[in-house]
Amino acid sequence: MKTMHTSLSGRAIALALAISLAGPVFARDRGPEQQQEQKREEHKREEHKQSKATHAPRHDARPVQAQPQAREAAQVRAAHQREAIQREQAREQRTQAQQARIREQMRDRQERARERQQDNRLESSRLESSRRESIERARTERQREAAQHLATQRNEERRAALRRNDDQRERATARLAEERRNQARIAERDARRREVLRDARDDDARRAARLSEQERQRRIALQRKRVEQYRRETEARQAAERARLRNLQHERRLRQYGYQQRYWQRQRELRNRWYARNYSYANDPFYYTPASYRYQRGSRWYSVNRYAADLLQQAVRLGYDQGYRAGEADRLDGWRYDYRNNFAYLDANYGYYGYYVDQSEYNHYFREAFRRGYEDGYGRGYRYGRYDDDGSYVILASVLQAILNLRPY
Repeated sequence: MKTMHTSLSGRAIALALAISLAGPVFARDRGPEQQQEQKREEHKREEHKQSKATHAPRHDARPVQAQPQAREAAQVRAAHQREAIQREQAREQRTQAQQARIREQMRDRQERARERQQDNRLESSRLESSRRESIERARTERQREAAQHLATQRNEERRAALRRNDDQRERATARLAEERRNQARIAERDARRREVLRDARDDDARRAARLSEQERQRRIALQRKRVEQYRRETEARQAAERARLRNLQHERRLRQYGYQQRYWQRQRELRNRWYARNYSYANDPFYYTPASYRYQRGSRWYSVNRYAADLLQQAVRLGYDQGYRAGEADRLDGWRYDYRNNFAYLDANYGYYGYYVDQSEYNHYFREAFRRGYEDGYGRGYRYGRYDDDGSYVILASVLQAILNLRPY
């Protein structure tokens, strides 16, 4: 009986060891829950076997005092078995935890790999998009440069065409101006020839008929008053002249400033040259020469001799020349069209010294020609005159006649 009990206990232990050793093999093929359930079933069977072995009927004839020792031995063996099972379970748990960590690491690595792949795909997409944008920008830039080059080329062609047209117009204008100058020279030459003939006739007439001594003395007295009045006004204009020049400097009208300086300097030179003559009222033929011309101003007719007529024609010629220079100066300064406030127009005494005609008459015809000269100079044209070879601007004879309307008796 004892032998049978020992044999059963050994079988149970061997079976438990076999199950415990075979457990990890099956556990690798099952899930963690199935393996734990299997271990619980094995543990129950082991306890059941031990309970059967403990309560089985004994047929040996050992004394009663030997049974506690057997029970103690069985308990020790059962404790050893339980410890072995617990160690195996702990080892299995460690193995499972290690496997779980390995699986977790594998999942982390896979997740990182997927993230890297995703980042690589995003980076590749970004690079591709950037490359396409660069290509598009380069294409757009080439198109823009081509369009700009085409526009520049067209602008150059238009400018070249405009330059050609301007050159043609300038050449045509130059030819027309040259023709007008030639016609004006011819007309002026004919006018001078006729004037010489008239002067010859006037000399003959003067020798035949002179003014009376009483008329001559009246003219001399009137002339003295004119000269005295003109000299007083000249002194008063000097202060205005200096103020005008300061204003031009302040306005930075350098061309007009230079013109005004030359105007006054030339005016003083002409005046000094006139006064430096050995002038004698008794020897001046103006005072005994009768009237040979007449002209109309407004509704009145005036009669003058040849010396007064020459001075009025001089006023027209000098007025046009000075007006052209003043208009050109304002144009070069970028100043507005304004001949009325030009000091030469306001002064209107250029070439006048107080002799032969009233100052108001000289001023009027000087300003009439000045206005026309200013218009030509400001507009770079020759509507009323022409440029002469000596550097002066000469009014056309037809325009002079239209302004003065001087007619011989």
